[in-house]
Amino acid sequence: MTSTQKTASEKPWPYAAGYDNCPEVLEPTPLTVKGTIPPWLEGALYRSGPGAYDLKSESGKDIHIQHWFDGLAQIHRYEIQKGGLVSYRSRFTSNDLREEYKKAEAVTGVTFCQRDPCKTIFQKFFTTFKTATLGGPPIAGTGTNVAVIPTANFPGLMDKTDPNKTNSGSKGGLRNLITTTDGNVLQELDPVTLEPIRLFTYGDIDDSLAASNLAPAHPCVDPETNEYFTVLLTFGPTAVYKVVRIRASPKGTHHEPDLDVLAEIQSPRPTYMHSFSLTKRYVVVTHWQCDFAGWGMSVLWYGNAWESFKAHDPKVKASFYVVDRMHGRHVATFEADPYYAFHTINAWDEGDDILLDISCYKDHTVIGDYYIDNLRNEASGKPPQQAVLRRYRLSKISQHAAHSKVSKKTPPKPAPAEIVFQLDESVNFELPTMNPSRYLKSYRYTYGVNRSGLNKTLIYDRIIKVDLEKVAKGDQKTCATFWVEDQCTPSEPVFVPTPGATDEDDGVLLSIVLDGARRTGFLLILNAQTLKEIARADMPEGRVAPHNFHGMFIPSTIA
Repeated sequence: MTSTQKTASEKPWPYAAGYDNCPEVLEPTPLTVKGTIPPWLEGALYRSGPGAYDLKSESGKDIHIQHWFDGLAQIHRYEIQKGGLVSYRSRFTSNDLREEYKKAEAVTGVTFCQRDPCKTIFQKFFTTFKTATLGGPPIAGTGTNVAVIPTANFPGLMDKTDPNKTNSGSKGGLRNLITTTDGNVLQELDPVTLEPIRLFTYGDIDDSLAASNLAPAHPCVDPETNEYFTVLLTFGPTAVYKVVRIRASPKGTHHEPDLDVLAEIQSPRPTYMHSFSLTKRYVVVTHWQCDFAGWGMSVLWYGNAWESFKAHDPKVKASFYVVDRMHGRHVATFEADPYYAFHTINAWDEGDDILLDISCYKDHTVIGDYYIDNLRNEASGKPPQQAVLRRYRLSKISQHAAHSKVSKKTPPKPAPAEIVFQLDESVNFELPTMNPSRYLKSYRYTYGVNRSGLNKTLIYDRIIKVDLEKVAKGDQKTCATFWVEDQCTPSEPVFVPTPGATDEDDGVLLSIVLDGARRTGFLLILNAQTLKEIARADMPEGRVAPHNFHGMFIPSTIA
């Protein structure tokens, strides 16, 4: 039973509404603003994530998407206009896949977590195997679910606008909008209407990447050089991780982009990695433990990632592979006790060391906590495992690099990674964000979401601000500030700095909040220094903001 299928005598559970189907809003719809939006805050907030879980076939059969990560992709656009006006629109971006499910009367193909007890394992295996090995039909239309991260100005796309226009390809201009997922597939969308334009792979940019199976949904982008980095994994008896840099051509954005494979790292462990880290000098492949069985071929057998993962092994160390950005070499490897993560937060060079912050879990079983039936279960749903903020230090990189230069044919010998500090489990921390001006640099503040345990929600009920200087000094009692509102579920906050600000936390946070009590949602604008509300923009009556994943804000000077 979904949260909308309660009987008339039952009061809907407020927190489950975020897993109901969210209707499209194809035309801009004005929102009701309460409070005063700062006059400098103009632009578009994009949010991506799942928007539908329950379908009906033409014959009337119910089709249930079982896991949060497999919900059908939906993109949202909140436009903040001059004078403090706000409008909203949204669009589904995998309609061909929806129709495929409805025609088959089941969720088909390879998914993240969908279990399929009604179809024989051999049918699923051979159908998937044929598609994976022979290529299947070319990627076209909207037949793939690309729901995780919106990214602006991807340098792997040529600019198709008129090169004679003065604003075409200019610094800061919004040339394209893409979304990514954890596979080797990306989707281009119209930045205004949100209409899907095309699906493509990294192999369409460089043939050598066509055989790669996975890439982290979170790329790393250097805001000063506009270089785009990713890590592509190819399954096999020896897993191969290709660390890739993509840059716009020096001849201009109307020419083919430059793509370099900085390093190829071999490992016996093909691992699901959702993100990784970057500094001004290095790419750090954060190789935590979430390993595929059978060289990755288990995905073909089970038809989903979740059932193909090996059990957590406390004896298998986590690794950090350090790749030199300038010289394109794997220069160092560090090891730590095993952990799992979805999200890295920030990393930077400090002298000859690297410091990096990660939201860490004890193991990858947290993925299994996000089945929809569990998250909708008011009576006995299991709260997901929570992440803690942890800082690692990777020391004396140049010494390791000098040794690896001499021993080019052998990988760098692992050295121990140091845990600098870790927040207490009571101050759990996920969906991290920060002031973008401090990315790849030392920083003081980070923001995210937190589960207090005081409300009945199974996921997050608070926005959290962490003062990392206090944490580094051992202050775990006053290091965190919170925003909370009864029966509300916030999404990942997005930091927008005040123009000309000198203080790191001078800006606002934007979050899309589910108001479970009123069964609607709102765009929340907080003072990033105090976490006090500045304004909110209410969705129309009955419009629910789904629990989506990630977002980005594009100022009107760019958009």
